[in-house]
Amino acid sequence: MSTFLSSVKSDWKKEAPAWGISLLLNLSILALFNFFVIEAGRVENVSTIVGDITDLDREDQFEFSERISEDQVGSAGAINALPPSLSAATSVGTADATSQEKLEEMLNPEIAQISDASLPRIEGPISATVSLKGGTDNVSGGSNGVEGAMDRVAFELRQSLKDRRTLVIWMFDASGSLDKRREAIADRFENIYKQLSDGGPTDGLYSAVVAYGEKTEILTPEPIQDTNALSEVVRKKIKRDDSGKENVFGGLRLVLDKFRNWQRSSGPLNRMIFIVTDEKGDDAVQHLEDVISLAKRSQTKVYTIGNAAVFGQEKGYVRWVYDDGTEDDIPVDQGPESAFPDGLQLPFVGTPADWKLRQMSSSYGPYALTRVCAETGGLYLVTEESRGYAFERSVMRRYAPDYRPIRIQEQEISRNAAKSSLVNVAGMTYQNSLPTPQLVFRGYNDNILRTDLTEAQKGPAEAVFALRRMYDALKLGEQSRDSLKEDRWRAAYDLAMGRLLAMQVRYFGYNQMLANMKVSPKSFEKETDNMWRLVPSDKIESGPEMRKASEQARVYLKRVVDDHAGTPWALLAERELSIPLGWSWVAFSEPIPGSNQLRANEQEVARLLLADEERRMEVAKKRPVAPKRNTPKL
Repeated sequence: MSTFLSSVKSDWKKEAPAWGISLLLNLSILALFNFFVIEAGRVENVSTIVGDITDLDREDQFEFSERISEDQVGSAGAINALPPSLSAATSVGTADATSQEKLEEMLNPEIAQISDASLPRIEGPISATVSLKGGTDNVSGGSNGVEGAMDRVAFELRQSLKDRRTLVIWMFDASGSLDKRREAIADRFENIYKQLSDGGPTDGLYSAVVAYGEKTEILTPEPIQDTNALSEVVRKKIKRDDSGKENVFGGLRLVLDKFRNWQRSSGPLNRMIFIVTDEKGDDAVQHLEDVISLAKRSQTKVYTIGNAAVFGQEKGYVRWVYDDGTEDDIPVDQGPESAFPDGLQLPFVGTPADWKLRQMSSSYGPYALTRVCAETGGLYLVTEESRGYAFERSVMRRYAPDYRPIRIQEQEISRNAAKSSLVNVAGMTYQNSLPTPQLVFRGYNDNILRTDLTEAQKGPAEAVFALRRMYDALKLGEQSRDSLKEDRWRAAYDLAMGRLLAMQVRYFGYNQMLANMKVSPKSFEKETDNMWRLVPSDKIESGPEMRKASEQARVYLKRVVDDHAGTPWALLAERELSIPLGWSWVAFSEPIPGSNQLRANEQEVARLLLADEERRMEVAKKRPVAPKRNTPKL
């Protein structure tokens, strides 16, 4: 064995120089090849996927310092410290973020759902609502909301100027409904710039003014620094747009392109756009994603000074005063707050209508504008709540809408049966509304009563089948209900199930009551009675299936009230629970129109009604003709 080892050692020593040289040479070649592969892969990845990445790494990188001062608007601010949503969002565009982090953000379209939005409610004629990044935070501003909101604007500008020169672009909705708000903001310009000058130098602050409606007009082709001139531009150069169109996203695109490279060669520059409007905009579908991409590339923060979206509704109303002092409510596009419908449009039957339930505040801005603010690190500032019920911020922060891209939400909804069934059924109620049942019937004689009952049954009979189809479609997602993680989706699903069950019981019972009355008309206990009215009752006479459905409805609705107290969903559930699901007949007396008679045969009733109609027409002819007004397009 020792002889063998000695022989191996001897041979190795003889061949070592050649082997070592060969090994060194091969390793050198491999290392060189590896270098080229890694370098080539890195360059190809950046150029192919990102495109013009120079925008992200240029030396005038957009940055804002972290908020450390109080989040307070005017003298009546309700928040003493910034909530997590603001402090988290301030990281967007800061100098600490590496290029790799920015690259990953661009490549990954899923942004975190914003759920920390705080929502204190505002009081006053123009209530101030200040939203923090990605949501809608309402900070009370006393009696003058514009003043409070503009104080917050001053705070944002001051923070920007501490960092570097700042270009501010004001985009004003030119529609007639914004006349007062534009004037109020123009009045505040001087005060804002005074606040800024008191806090430090403002030599680096530049301002531009843009008006938009059907078309967009840049009123200051070159940004200005004169505060007085800025106010004059807003007051005198903005021409009212009567088209009724608010193409805000097309205007944003034009502005971003116009000012993207303004004074880039002169050094670092922050860019901020403030949109002043009371509507959601008409062109989000065409331009939303492109606008977000352009704003991110130019690192421009977008802010909106606007109205709260109406909860689950597309239309809000603006009170319009004509020249003669007459007032009218003009519909405008102010909602909804979410990208997909998640609330059923159902009437309340058997109770007086409450218009405030149809005009409740969502406590958030409309989806598209709020998303632009969220994606760019800006704010949504609400200067006016909707005219219906409003809700506390401490409660509503749990129910923030989803501001991720629509395609991402659509994919998630399609993977969850509860969500997809809810969106599907909600869409049905937007397309077709349920008829409101007739509750008063003439009992002058049995034939007239049967005629009225037959006519009244037609619409509700169709509604019974429509409600059944909607309930069956929604029930397909019931097994996935417990998988819903978001409070907003759970509240919406439970409310929808509870209301659909309740409406089935009501409409089915209504038809049953009318059918029974037709077959066997009830007799009046008092000779003076000649009319019948259906009123809600706790007694359900439409069979065991409907009684079971009524109990199920109460379970769902009670869960909404208990789990989501202080929200729009709970308010709607409480209203539904307050109305009994059954029906009962109540007799009363009302003279036949145009006479003092209580009972008559068919011919006499027809003669009396015809005479009454002729008298009404004569009276109408003598009334002064109301002047024709052109309803403004807002």
